[in-house]
Amino acid sequence: MEENPTNTKSWPERQTARWRLAQLTEELNARPFPEFVAPTRLFRLCVKGREAFPSIRQQLSDVLGGVDWQVAERGKIIRGIYNDIQVNIERHTEFTSLTLIEEGEETTTLASVLPAGWMQALAGEIVVAVDCLVRHGEAETVNASVCASKFEGGRATGYFDFQVAADGHTKIRLDVTPESSPRDIGRIALQVLEIETYRCFAALGLPKARGAQERLWEIANLIPHDSVDMSDDTEITARYSILAGLANELDQIGRDTSFRFNACQAYWALVQERLSALGEERHDARLTIGRFLERRLGPAIATYQSTARQRDNIADQVAKLSDLLQTRIELGLQQQNSRLLTSLNEGSERQLRLQQTVEGVSVVAISYYAVGLLRSPILWAAEALGLAPLISDPRLLEMGLIVVVVPLVWWRIRRLLRRHQ
Repeated sequence: MEENPTNTKSWPERQTARWRLAQLTEELNARPFPEFVAPTRLFRLCVKGREAFPSIRQQLSDVLGGVDWQVAERGKIIRGIYNDIQVNIERHTEFTSLTLIEEGEETTTLASVLPAGWMQALAGEIVVAVDCLVRHGEAETVNASVCASKFEGGRATGYFDFQVAADGHTKIRLDVTPESSPRDIGRIALQVLEIETYRCFAALGLPKARGAQERLWEIANLIPHDSVDMSDDTEITARYSILAGLANELDQIGRDTSFRFNACQAYWALVQERLSALGEERHDARLTIGRFLERRLGPAIATYQSTARQRDNIADQVAKLSDLLQTRIELGLQQQNSRLLTSLNEGSERQLRLQQTVEGVSVVAISYYAVGLLRSPILWAAEALGLAPLISDPRLLEMGLIVVVVPLVWWRIRRLLRRHQ
């Protein structure tokens, strides 16, 4: 049978592809909405830190001895049941959330099922602790909530006060209509909890932004704006050292704040997305949740953005001044190099002239001694051979020797110098 040309992968490769598909599909459905009916109370705790996930799991196993972990640890989510309480532990990007859910008429915080002081043993920083009471819609008896909003065309109404109660938790009440299904109630309640969670993390960078702004103001005052004497290399070098130190500090501020500011703005975007998904509408004369957060948390988001822009602007100023001074320093170095090269050229020319002078003197001296040495042997040889009458004048002999010896000496010295070079 002819093999299908479109299916050329081997079986192990196809199995790997299927396993990846299953993994991606499981990740897509890893966090289903809980399902429960009203009335129900919920408690959510969010702990920031790398060790928060195993720490919460260990602490809950210690203080809730009868918890039944229905789903073993699979990456980011652990689920369990303690009596009638649903226990969900989820690992997020930079924090871990613990959510407790129990159906019933109780109105006290669900965190009361845990022993007092158990949070002190958790590894990490507690950022969110919120109680949410879900019940069927009733007339509000206490007009204490700061803001209120209707969700999904009136299917639910949320009441927020954005205040920390005596137990250290913030409080949310969610009224749902009787015809709301358990899935709808769970979906809306979870998104309401996420609004409170993400709004807390969106404000997490405000202290760092304030500290950065104070230091940026100090740095802006430290930037030297007065003119510098470009002919004074010492002053230029000192000014450049100051600017280099400020540039390094600005880079450090950027490294310390960029992640937190970007994360806070991402959390703020999630808050707005959740409110949009719930179809938030005005409930009464009170501010809506979105409007309240716009007025109170919006300036914090603007602070992150303005701080980042301020750091970038100051860094640009420092960089431009540093570039100007660096250009002046490089120009000075080039001028020094040019003067050094000129000096070297002049030294080479002087050395060449000295060498030529020495060479000429050497030719004269060597030729003088060579002629003196050759004159006597030649005269003796001429007398011995009877050729003395041919040399009537010794001065003619010396002139002949000079004509021959001087070129030979000069040629020999030049050859030695070329070989040495």
